[in-house]
Amino acid sequence: MAVFRSDQSQLTYAMETAPGGDVELNNGTRESSPYYSRLSAAHAAGVTQITVDTKLGSDLVIGDFVRIGNIAQDADASSSTVVPFEIRRVEYATALDGDATLYLDRPLGFAHVDTSYVVEIDSAGTTSQYKFITEVPGVYESITVPDLAPTYEPRYFLGVGQKRDWTKMYIGAQSFAGSLPGFIPLNGKPFRWSIGTVYDVPNAVSGSATITESATKGDIYITMSTSHGVTAGDYIAIYDGTSATLIGGSSGTAPTADKSVEIHKVEAIPTTNVARLDKPLRFDHADNSIIREVAADVPIQHRIEESVLLDTMSWHLHMRDSGETSANDFDRRYVGGFVGSTTLSADEGGMLMTSWDTVTFQDMVHNQQEISTSDVNPGSEAALTTLYSGDSMSAGMPRFTEMADIGTSDISFPTTEPYYFSQGSVKFMGQEFARVRNFNLSISNGEEARYYISPRFGRHRGPTEIREGRRSYGMSCTLALPDSAASASAVGRNTATEFFKQLLIEGNYGSGMEGFNIELTFTRGTNDSIQILIPADYTSGDETTGAEPGLGKNGAFLTSATHPIGTDPILQVSAEFQIRNLKMIVTDTERVYT
Repeated sequence: MAVFRSDQSQLTYAMETAPGGDVELNNGTRESSPYYSRLSAAHAAGVTQITVDTKLGSDLVIGDFVRIGNIAQDADASSSTVVPFEIRRVEYATALDGDATLYLDRPLGFAHVDTSYVVEIDSAGTTSQYKFITEVPGVYESITVPDLAPTYEPRYFLGVGQKRDWTKMYIGAQSFAGSLPGFIPLNGKPFRWSIGTVYDVPNAVSGSATITESATKGDIYITMSTSHGVTAGDYIAIYDGTSATLIGGSSGTAPTADKSVEIHKVEAIPTTNVARLDKPLRFDHADNSIIREVAADVPIQHRIEESVLLDTMSWHLHMRDSGETSANDFDRRYVGGFVGSTTLSADEGGMLMTSWDTVTFQDMVHNQQEISTSDVNPGSEAALTTLYSGDSMSAGMPRFTEMADIGTSDISFPTTEPYYFSQGSVKFMGQEFARVRNFNLSISNGEEARYYISPRFGRHRGPTEIREGRRSYGMSCTLALPDSAASASAVGRNTATEFFKQLLIEGNYGSGMEGFNIELTFTRGTNDSIQILIPADYTSGDETTGAEPGLGKNGAFLTSATHPIGTDPILQVSAEFQIRNLKMIVTDTERVYT
C-alpha cells in the first residue's frame, strides 16, 4: 500500500513580481468551444481582478479556468511566443456573457497589455509550460508547512433550550504561516529575503548590445538590438544605463557597481531580437540599457543590501507517494510569502546554518480537485458543488487550481560544498578573534498582516497584504579569550580584556555614540566567500567606511559581555550585540541569483 512520506517531499521557491502573484508560463489545453474575450485595459502584475470586453464563444461559468496572455485567439503558446501567458481561476464575475470584471483566485504574476486574449482552458496541459518556482533553499530535513489555519467564532444566541452551549459557529480570518528551520545553505541565495535586494557585479563581460524597449520588474521577455549576438544558453548581464562606464573593464577587472545589474540565462530566442529569460527580472531597466555576456566560471559578486520593501516569494511543495505514482501527486503552492525573520548561525566543528524562522503567506492553492462530504453530512455534496460549477470542477474544492507540477528534473540542484565554521573569521573593532566558538545573527522585520475591506470570493479570507515594520538585528557569540600578553603596538594594551573595556566604553569614544565594526567572513576557496559587513554605508558604497557618531552611521553596540568564572580551561565571554544595519557580499561563480 503506497503512502506519502516526508522523505518523498520537495520544496522549491521563487521570487514574485508582486505579492501573491506566483509565476509560471502555462498554456493549458483549450476547451473544444471555449469562452473568448480580451482585456479592455492593460493590467499590472499583482491585480486580482481583470476587465474584459465583448465575449465570443461559450458563456463563462464561475469556477472556469482562463489563460490570460496576448496569444492569437485560436492559437496556443509556441516556441515563437514573445509575451507572458498564465492560468487563473474565475471566482466571480459581474457578467458571464459580455463586458465584465472577472475576479481571480490569486493575483496576476505578470503584466498584460491591453487587448490580450482571455481564453477558457480545460486543464493545465503539457504544451509550453515554463516553470520558474524551481529554486532549492539548501539542504533541509523538515518544513513547517504554512497550510490554512482558519479561525472560528462561536456565538451564543439568547433563546430557550440552549443548555449554555454556543448556538451558531461563524468563520473568521485565515492565516498561512510557516518556516524552514535549520537548513544548510549551499550558496548565498537564501540570505537576502529578509534583508532586501541582490544585484550582481560580474568580474568580466564581453559583447555589446542594448535593450530597445524599456523592461520592468517581472518581465520574462526582453527586446534587444538587432545585432545582439545573443544565443540560447548564454548568460547576460542587464544594466540600467547606456554609459559604457557602467560596465567596467576586461577580464580580471571588476566592473563599476550598478545597483540594478542582474544576470540571467537566456532560455530561448523566440524571434530574431527577443530573448526569453530563465527568471523574471528583479529590476526595471530603461530603454537602451546595455547588455553584456557573462562567461562561465568567472567570479561574480552578489551584493545583498537593505531595501525598504521586501520581495515576496512563492513556495511549491511537491509530494509523491511511495509507489511513485504521479497520478497521486499532492501539490501545494503558497503565495505572497514574506520572510519576516531569519537566523544565521554556526558552531565550532559544524557548518553555517540558516533558518527562515517566520514566513507569512497571503494564500495557498493546491491540486486536490475532488471531495465527497456525503459520508460526513449526507446531502451536502450537491451544495458544495454549487460553489464552483465550471466544466473543470466536478466537486467544488476551494483553492483547487490548475498548475504545473515541479519535479526533480525541473530543478538544477546546487553542487557546491557547505560553508564550514572552520573556514570563518570574525573581526570585532578591527581585531580578529580566532577563538570564537559560535555565533548567532538574527534579522527581524516586525512584519504585520493586514486584513482590509476588499472584494473576497471563493472562501479567501487570508491577509490582504503583509507590511514591513521596523527592521532589527541582533547578534550573540561565545568566544574563548585570546592570550593575555600585551600588544606590542600599544603599551599596556591587553586584547584578552578587550570586551570588558568595550563594555565600559558603551560605544562612545569621545565624539558621541558611535559603536564599532564587525566583519564575518566564510571562505570556501579562491573567489568563493560570504562576507557580512556591520555597519553598511549605503551613502558612499565604501566597504571601508566604518561606524561613525553621526545620525544613521552608528555600528554595533555591545549590550552584554559577561566574564563568568566556571570550569572552562580558558575564560569565555558570552557577548551580545545590538546592530544598526549590515550588508552582505557573496562571491562565487553562480551566475543567476534570484
